[in-house]
Amino acid sequence: MIRIERVSKQYASSKDEIALNDVSTTFESGLIHGIIGISGAGKSTLIRLLNKLESYEQGNIQIFDYTDLRLLNQESTRMLRKRIGMIFQSDHLLSRKTVLENVLFPIALHRKVTPSDTEYARSLLQEVGLSDYASRYPAQLSGGQRQRVGIARALIQKPDLLLCDEPTSALDVMTTSQILQLIQSTARRHHLDVIIVTHDLNVLREICDTVTVMDKGRIIESGKLDEILYKAKQPETQAFTKQIGLDLGTLKNQFPIEELLLLKFEEEIVHQSIVSEMIQTLGVSISIVFANVSPNKKGTMVLHAPKKQTEIIAFLKERKVGVDHVV
Repeated sequence: MIRIERVSKQYASSKDEIALNDVSTTFESGLIHGIIGISGAGKSTLIRLLNKLESYEQGNIQIFDYTDLRLLNQESTRMLRKRIGMIFQSDHLLSRKTVLENVLFPIALHRKVTPSDTEYARSLLQEVGLSDYASRYPAQLSGGQRQRVGIARALIQKPDLLLCDEPTSALDVMTTSQILQLIQSTARRHHLDVIIVTHDLNVLREICDTVTVMDKGRIIESGKLDEILYKAKQPETQAFTKQIGLDLGTLKNQFPIEELLLLKFEEEIVHQSIVSEMIQTLGVSISIVFANVSPNKKGTMVLHAPKKQTEIIAFLKERKVGVDHVV
């Protein structure tokens, strides 16, 4: 668990603007956490505090068995960072080193690389789909491939926590989905906690369990992914839900709230004709007012169903479609 208590941070170059203002939150173990906000919201600053890439003036951060990060000496800081892998927006690969040497670089900084280290690095390259690229140089790789190298490098010291700072912002949609799925599968395989920072709700929607929304150095809303997507309270959060076309506020103004149903379904249901089957079976009249399927085949739909709500809900739940009233 990571506990952040009333942390504030101000950069010397910006006396009028506070990067973090009395921030408190908790990141539970075993989950993928997302932090979202516009540029300057403080999200990158927050995660850089966790491995002491940044310092803070007030408050307290507890992580692993460290009860106050500000008390760590140089050796303790090195041990902390060994337990935290980091993936950056830019891959930060060393252009004159091969892919294998880049993966091994965090170890080579502190000690001599052993044959066991090299063997593990090669296994990581195989895991990220680059086993045939060990002897190539960064300039010979695509953007997605370089980010895969960055993931392997972040894992080389067998960390407990993976921090991802805008890891897909420079990638196309298809590559973004592939990298996110790789981060998700890697987290499960290595039993990692993950915190991912982004300005794109689509990114968090792909893999996150919980979401924290930041604005102007403060946390304005946090909760499980579904709570943020479908029950956003703050205007800033609602602006992010509009990124995926889910403008519940507008829908509530257009239709009676009691007549709107929110459907959530997984990949195996995406290709089934459940809605048309429901119309024929129940003899209902409905309108689809919103529908979206994400790259990882998670579907969301809002129906305007003025009649037979109870029958519709029972029909959908029987077919393993998550359904509830829009609130």
